[in-house]
Amino acid sequence: MCSLAHRFMLVTILMVLVSRSQAANAPSKLIQDICKETAESHGTYDGCVSALELDPTADSADIGKLAKISLQLGISNTTDTQNYIKKLIKDATPESQKTLSSCLSSYLAATASFKSALSELSEDPLSANYDSKVAGDDVQECEDEQERDKAQIPGLATRNNYGKLYSAIAFVVTNHLPQS
Repeated sequence: MCSLAHRFMLVTILMVLVSRSQAANAPSKLIQDICKETAESHGTYDGCVSALELDPTADSADIGKLAKISLQLGISNTTDTQNYIKKLIKDATPESQKTLSSCLSSYLAATASFKSALSELSEDPLSANYDSKVAGDDVQECEDEQERDKAQIPGLATRNNYGKLYSAIAFVVTNHLPQS
């Protein structure tokens, strides 16, 4: 039988190991700060952390690298969503095609905004910040079109939420870039 002291020691060791593993998996201070600020406007700290940590270099990134990462993730997301919408259009009803075509235009604009922001990072951080925000407005336009048309398109609401999240993250990160 195990003595009480032995059990206590075993529990203590397990607690230390668990806390160390959690600390090793904790996001960097920069990511924590960015995601806390993002959550104030977009309401999802964990979603922000999960999104940024899709890039394995994010934890060691400085603010400039994190801005680049967030914009690249936004470009990837909106480009993937464009491809998703194009597939949906092929089999859509005429009513849904109108909504999907509008959403495709919105996502083309969002991708262009993210790309523009990425190209402006070093030369004009203020414009990069603005374009990061505009990308979210473009995604919101797709969501608004769905509501106006009372369209229920599978998977698009989730993709809209992610598009707006990437925009919010990029907006916060680029807001912290040093101005030229």
